Amino acid sequence: MWSFSILRSLRLVLATWPFVVLRVLVLGGLSLAFVAAVAGGAGLGWTVGHVGGAEFRAGATVWGGVIGAVGAMVWVWSLREYLLYMITAGHVAAMVMVHDGRPLPSGRAKITHAVAAVKTRFGEIHLLFVLDQLVKGAVRAVTGLVGGADLFSFLPGLRPLFRFLGAVLRMSTSFIDEVVLAREIRIASDDPWTTARHGIVLYAQNAKAILWNAVWLTLFRWLMAVLLFVFLLAPVGILALIVPGPTTAWAVIFTLLFALAAQRAVIDPFLIASTMQVYFARTEGQTPDPDWDEKLAAASAPFRDLVDRARGAFAGAA
Repeated sequence: MWSFSILRSLRLVLATWPFVVLRVLVLGGLSLAFVAAVAGGAGLGWTVGHVGGAEFRAGATVWGGVIGAVGAMVWVWSLREYLLYMITAGHVAAMVMVHDGRPLPSGRAKITHAVAAVKTRFGEIHLLFVLDQLVKGAVRAVTGLVGGADLFSFLPGLRPLFRFLGAVLRMSTSFIDEVVLAREIRIASDDPWTTARHGIVLYAQNAKAILWNAVWLTLFRWLMAVLLFVFLLAPVGILALIVPGPTTAWAVIFTLLFALAAQRAVIDPFLIASTMQVYFARTEGQTPDPDWDEKLAAASAPFRDLVDRARGAFAGAA
């Protein structure tokens, strides 16, 4: 079925628990900020709506909530680089250290230690963000090149199912950029562009095995998202029975938001740890295949950008 150890993934997550707590606090705080922005916008719209009749007031309330939601999303988008740097990269670095048996300080000092390791490798936040986006773009090209649907070629004549499985495969690459980052940290590279390039080539060489495991993890992610949503929806349903009204729809939307935040905070670290296990085990001792390097350079503009940036860094060093 899959080739990762569930117990080992759980150990990696539990050993880096301060990052899990940080993820819960940050993502929960962002969700609360979104709810507050929507409620504040709706309240302001309701107040302004008093200049007109009941229908105008209802419309102003809805538009106020929508404007508040858009404003909150723009604010969160502006924080994306910082969140990637402080939470995702730091947590990946901590899990790599635990995976390799390297010592980590106890408690909250784990966060400081791991983030310092990321800063040593990448320096500025913007550099890591650009690198991550290029890796994501290059990884998307790999699925097409390896013919991901071939994983399910034993199901002939089921084209709709193939399309669905293709969508699952594309979603299954969600954490490949994290494991490429993990390799960067693991080998303590001084040239992040070339290391990322090699990491993607190694992924391409082993893509079918890694994707097969990633499909299982994606299905688990969906299942847990549904269970979290149902669990959090229970009190909302009780409240709707006691106090029915138009706010029920907003309550369901907010419940979905908090379920997604809980998934990203608690479930995603387990998925990253599992994908990292598979990637490290499959690529151990391998060297990047020049043929795959050429294929990716021909098929992916982000991959070519990695190559060009690596050459520019080499020329600058020279």
